[in-house]
Parts: sequence; C-alpha cells; structure tokens
Amino acid sequence: MMRLELVKRPQRSMLFSALSPFIAFALTIIAGAILFALLGVNPLKAFQIYFLEPVSQVWQLHELAIKAAPLILIGVGLSVCYRA
Repeated sequence: MMRLELVKRPQRSMLFSALSPFIAFALTIIAGAILFALLGVNPLKAFQIYFLEPVSQVWQLHELAIKAAPLILIGVGLSVCYRA
C-alpha cells in the first residue's frame, strides 16, 4: 500500500501567496452560482441581492452595521483570547 507523506515546503511561492485569496473567492462564487442554479434561482439576481442590496441605501448600511457589530466584537475577543 502506498503511503502518503506530507512534506513542508521550505518557502511558499510569492505568486501563490498573492493569488490564493482571489482563487478562493472565485471558487466560492462559482460554487454559490452552481448551488443557486440547482435551486432554480437566477445566480446573477441572487448575487445582486446578496452583495449589492445591503449597501445600496443609507438605512441598509445602518442595518448592516447593527448586524456586523456583534460579529466583529466576537472576532476581536477571540483573537485576543487565543493570542494570550
């Protein structure tokens, strides 16, 4: 039986480090579009509602801030907690 072994690279490629967030974002958008299409929803309309509607009007920005504030506080608290 062939044994798999993980070997750490001496140094990551700068190109890979720079492109990996963009590749991850693109793959996430593609997977989301496939899921929306399987559900019978227009992916472009769904992405418009998901990404553009929350920032299209002032009161929606206010609602977004209200919903994001607890998540930001939790993230900061966890980062401080695990850093200590």
